[in-house]
Amino acid sequence: MLWISEWPRSLVYPDFLHPVLLASGVRRTFSMLFTPVRADVAARDIRKKKTEHISDAAQRARIGQMEDAAQSAENTDVLQQETDLTTGHGILRAVGLVSVSAPTPDELERAVASIEQAAIQASCETRRLWGQQAQAFAAAALRCAERSSAVDA
Repeated sequence: MLWISEWPRSLVYPDFLHPVLLASGVRRTFSMLFTPVRADVAARDIRKKKTEHISDAAQRARIGQMEDAAQSAENTDVLQQETDLTTGHGILRAVGLVSVSAPTPDELERAVASIEQAAIQASCETRRLWGQQAQAFAAAALRCAERSSAVDA
């Protein structure tokens, strides 16, 4: 089981996950779960991030260090989230899980390596869930089952 721990940090096309989803010769299941964040919690997180950015900027100024592009982009992102939240848009946390299966341990290792490489092509970073496969599988499978039973009802 792989967890997508880092999503693209730049603008991407809607089909950015194409390498992960359509890697040939690999049996896998992809689950993407979105969890809405309560507005008060999101606002508190944004305030915390803004405060951290301001204190970090003050510290950098004190020691004569310049802000780099990554720090500037992160601050811009936080300000955009604040604007979105203020205008009534919600914030979602996304979790991506990829379950890979194969008939033998060697084939499984090759398949996982293939998906990890495909994730790099998709500008994502993955982490193997060592010892957490059952919980991740249950989280992905049960959420999918909840949605399908709600649709059937």
